[in-house]
Amino acid sequence: MNLKNDKTMRVQRSRISLHDGDSVYLRKHAGAELRVYSCSEAGAPQALLWITEEHEADDVFLRAGECHVLRGNGSVIATAWSGLQLRVVPAGEVAREQAELRRRSRALQREQRCDPPRALGPAVGTAR
Repeated sequence: MNLKNDKTMRVQRSRISLHDGDSVYLRKHAGAELRVYSCSEAGAPQALLWITEEHEADDVFLRAGECHVLRGNGSVIATAWSGLQLRVVPAGEVAREQAELRRRSRALQREQRCDPPRALGPAVGTAR
């Protein structure tokens, strides 16, 4: 099964189920992220997605749990080498998620930079 978006297509589902050999054709998705999830079938082979981007020298292979940000604005063909679920995250959503991760990371770093406890000085009235 080949899905091709000659016209602008918006995927309303959060994930697209692909079977072995299915391909998705995308265009003009620079900055979008492809996320791969494993197929829910027991005993299914490990999910593998083959991504070819126009004007890019190297293809990308993703396993379940991995993701890839599309680099160019040309055509992209993503082909499943086993059953898997694919999510195409729009560039704007990826940017918002990255900004939120940076904000959380900075907040955590500020919490971890606390000054060490100060010594209170010599104890007064200690028993000998």
